[in-house]
This record gives sequence, C-alpha cells and structure tokens, in this order.
Amino acid sequence: MSYILGRPFRAAARALLALVCFCLALGMVPATSGAREPATRACPFGPDQAEHWISPPEANNNDKAAAQCRSCADPVNASARTCAVYRFLWSQACAAGRCADRQGEFVRHDEGGQSFFLQYDTRHRDSARYPFARGENCRFLLWAIEPVAGIEDVAGYAGQNYWRDAYFASQNFVVPAFPKNDLAFAIQPATTRGQHQFHIHIGTLKPAYRVALAHLARDAANARINGYDFHVHFVAVPAGANPFAGIDVSAIVRSMLPQGSADLPLHGVVAAVTDDGRGLWLLAAERFDRIELNYRQPAACHLR
Repeated sequence: MSYILGRPFRAAARALLALVCFCLALGMVPATSGAREPATRACPFGPDQAEHWISPPEANNNDKAAAQCRSCADPVNASARTCAVYRFLWSQACAAGRCADRQGEFVRHDEGGQSFFLQYDTRHRDSARYPFARGENCRFLLWAIEPVAGIEDVAGYAGQNYWRDAYFASQNFVVPAFPKNDLAFAIQPATTRGQHQFHIHIGTLKPAYRVALAHLARDAANARINGYDFHVHFVAVPAGANPFAGIDVSAIVRSMLPQGSADLPLHGVVAAVTDDGRGLWLLAAERFDRIELNYRQPAACHLR
C-alpha cells in the first residue's frame, strides 16, 4: 500500500509545501513557530509615565507582584511577599527610624531633602538559615522609602538621586567607610530581584571586574565580564566629588540600551568607582544578579 500511495503522496506534500512558502512570502499565513510574548510590556498609564515598562510576573524569578506596573503601595500588591520590606519599613516597628528583623538592621536618613533607609544585612550571622550569606559581613542596601517599583519605574524616582545617597552613605554611615577604589553599587532588574521596592546593593568589585575595568578603554561601549555582556559608559569625576552628583544614572543607562526604557526591566546596573574616586563606570547587562558584587571584608562592618 505504501508503495502504491507513496509517490502521489510525496508529490502532493511538495505542492502543499510550495503553497505554504508562497503564502508566507505574501504574509497570508502567520509564522507562529517562533512567535512569543514580548519580553517587556508598556504600562497602560498616561503620557507622564510613558517610559514605564515592566517584565511580566511569570518571567521573573521572584518578583511576582500581581500589578507590576504599580508599586507596593497599591492594594493589589500590598500583601505580596515581594513587598515585605516595604511593609516593614512603613510599619510601627520602624516609625522611630531605627529597626531590625531577621535579615538586617535598618536606619533612616534624611539628606538633602531626600529620605531613605540604609540596611546592614545581617543574614551572615545565621548561616544555617541563610547559607548563601555565609561570610557576607559587609553588605549594605539603600531602600527608597516612597513607593517606587524599581529601576523601570522612571517616573517614580524622578528627581531622586538614590545613587548619590548610596555613595554618601557608604562614606559616612558605614563603619569602616568603604574605600573609594573598587566601591560598587548594583540594582537588579525585575527578572532577578527579590523585592518590588527600589533598592541599591552596596559592596565592592570582585577580581574579574577589577581586572576588566582596569584594562577597558575609556570610550568603550561594550564589555564581556564574568559571563555577562555589558553595555558600558565611563564618567570622569572631579577629585573629591561625589561621583553621582549632577548625573542621572537612569538617563545614561537608558541611552546605552538598544530599546531605551523598554529594556530597563531586563537589565541590572552596576556603578563602579575607580581611580581613587576619579572614575565611574556604569555597566548594564540582562538578568544581572547581585551576587556579582563582593560583600566580604577582613573585618565586619556595621551601621554608624
């Protein structure tokens, strides 16, 4: 039977394949085999929030906030595990400006009209419960107090220079103060972060990053470091100045990314201080993870 029907069947199949190819060329048949949902989506807000894009919850490792376009202050997100830190900072426990939980010690600071909480991560003290934090005796985080979803929430942090605050905190509110060389700050994208509230990790560069940046040309636009493909940008800093004073990190990063704001939910950012404080490297890469920074020092740090 297969011998009798084989030749006509093959001829018919070739004719059908030719017809499909012809229709595809004309756009009459959708090519669905490679189709997928867009990696990021624009928020349905007004023109004032036109730059706010999000990564859908199903694409994120941990940030499963139901309303990604909204902050932790929104009732839809209020009880989400990914808004736990925001709830704690606004709880009665932190009303006096100093508080602590199982994961850290927090102190509120008001500097230059801006307010933030600085956290000393203490999970390294309980390595049985938090084995990943073993040895991380010098890890700090700056938390926005006002509801801001993350680096993609451009309108939410407009006019707030949290990077400047993070640097100031690293020099004035941490004991001992961080050295100005190889000091590093990082913010994770929606895809890899654990909390839906804007926060910046403070640590130092790991050896692979120190070596790579030391040999990178100041006009470089790209670099591959430790398996990440970074978009990079160098900023010269006047001697003795706060490297983040007078610059908009988010605006620079958006100019570095191919799709601008639409790429923010996918890209984490590292800001590294080099040359004894006279240089600042901004690096952005997809799915960047905070573990790329070093949070270990010979002696434990603490909050002032």
